[in-house]
Amino acid sequence: MRTFGLLAVLASCAWLLVSGQTDDVCKAQDRTYSTDAVPAGSYQPYDKLNPVVGMLSTKFYVTVVNLTPHRIKLESTHSYQMDVFDFGDVPQGRARQNAVKYRGSWSTKDDAGEAYYRIDGTDKKFALRVKSYSGSDPRRVVFDLSGMGLGQREYVFPGGDTAVSLVITGSNRFGFQASLRHGPGNWMRKMYDVIGDRLVRHLIMPGTHDAGMSKITNKITSIGSEQNTQNQGVNIYDQLRAGSRWFDLRIGSIHPNDNAAKNNGFWVMHVNDELGTLAIGNTGESLDEVISEINRFTSENPGEIVFFTMRYLVGRYELPDRGPIMWNAGVVNDFFSKLRAINNRCLNLDTSTGFQNQKASYFMDQNEGKGCVIMLLNGHLDGGGVPRESPGDGIYDKGRMDINDHWSDKMQAVDMAPDQVRNWRSAARGGASDYGNFMIAQWLVTPDALASTAYSLQNFAIQPTNPSLYWAGVNGMDPEHWPNVLLVDYIGVQQRGQWAWDRLSAEIYTLAVGMNLYMASENCDVNKRRPPLLRRGEVAVEEEEAPWNGIIFANGTTLDNPPPTLHPGRAAMLRNGTVFGNGTVLERSIPNPWL
Repeated sequence: MRTFGLLAVLASCAWLLVSGQTDDVCKAQDRTYSTDAVPAGSYQPYDKLNPVVGMLSTKFYVTVVNLTPHRIKLESTHSYQMDVFDFGDVPQGRARQNAVKYRGSWSTKDDAGEAYYRIDGTDKKFALRVKSYSGSDPRRVVFDLSGMGLGQREYVFPGGDTAVSLVITGSNRFGFQASLRHGPGNWMRKMYDVIGDRLVRHLIMPGTHDAGMSKITNKITSIGSEQNTQNQGVNIYDQLRAGSRWFDLRIGSIHPNDNAAKNNGFWVMHVNDELGTLAIGNTGESLDEVISEINRFTSENPGEIVFFTMRYLVGRYELPDRGPIMWNAGVVNDFFSKLRAINNRCLNLDTSTGFQNQKASYFMDQNEGKGCVIMLLNGHLDGGGVPRESPGDGIYDKGRMDINDHWSDKMQAVDMAPDQVRNWRSAARGGASDYGNFMIAQWLVTPDALASTAYSLQNFAIQPTNPSLYWAGVNGMDPEHWPNVLLVDYIGVQQRGQWAWDRLSAEIYTLAVGMNLYMASENCDVNKRRPPLLRRGEVAVEEEEAPWNGIIFANGTTLDNPPPTLHPGRAAMLRNGTVFGNGTVLERSIPNPWL
């Protein structure tokens, strides 16, 4: 199935004939990416991870990411009981971290502020509302995109001095998409006409670090806990639905303490050293669960390219204090037998060309258009007679793809983020000097055992790390510089422990869609056709996909058809003392003129 419906394609062709424009070619003069300066953002300070310190914070941020060819213009703001309410325009291809600082204490209930935006050159408008309530999560943000037909969503700040983010992509011609909720599971197939002719090294996709560690299963006796060892909140199936197409899986076999020859199954692991005498960590999903989840997703969403890099590939005793058990040919063959149960494997791919140098359509068209699940082995298969791959089964050595996998090994986002940005900005995309490798950006921090146990890997991900991707990461990209994989912990998780599908948020999903549709498409060495967001007559979704203009509340409750007057957080009255963006201060209360 192609992205654009037949009627839209016919309309596009008709317009081209009428207008006389028949050269569907990318031109430098069509570029809309802005080099305007945007204010520097702020990383969450380390001490705010302490829940007591974070609870007392009065400073927060609202990040807006613009992956459209239109400037996002701030029309007006007003705020009440705010020391800072600093919002501004968001240029094309850029992100702005807007600052909010409450005047009152943590429990104040009458603070409020609103920012009103329009998409320049269109009739589309939206509003951002910051509001305090009583209860355990008093300070919230509402993204009200009902004026764009994209609904509303209420968020709780995940911690003190941290951010919530809104990502918008698309165009007035193409249609808009925002990060309030996930789009179709097969987002690649929906963009086949955009990305099909691109090389794999010219794609951008989300990835999940320690992907199978979505739970703790205790198949080894060690001290790894949810706090310091679990890296994801949802399983492989939901990670796929949340947009991930690159999976970091670390797999080992488990053996009884008294019988190294007996294999009690293959499990995802996360340990400090898989080859160490003592392995500290734990196990997550079983390989059988991973395979079942892959097959469920690909049956529902054919046509995607999904990479699984598989590390470790050694055995450990149930009490992992005697070093690794290296796999022999028998164990490897048992492992390969398991992998053969994965549907849509791609057998006997052309290995004379690095996979990163094939067109995306080469993989998406495999299995009669059902796409490709590609397994890349990167473990310790070093013994004599041990097979390292089996192309006839669709199992390949990682060396079949030239990969730059840069790990910053930093404990704090303020140190990790510029290191990652420096790495991908060293590699230009397109032209004679095009970077030839496939680049992984490990957008994650590495806290020590004490810090991760005290504050949890989850809090490190959702408070300082993932939110910084949407200002520091985005502003470190341009049409010539970006990584292929944005590898994260706790994909989609916006609130601690809220892992149900209806509680996830779609920032990284929408970022990936926008990076492919907009950012890479403005590079005429990567995208040879006219940028898709500038084409007439084409739409972002197929005709059968119904529009949605509902509301998602902070507790996950969804109203698909809310009353037109329902706008959470909207202030009916602007109170005496309200400050407008131009500095005017109200001396008496008045009805909100923007209602």
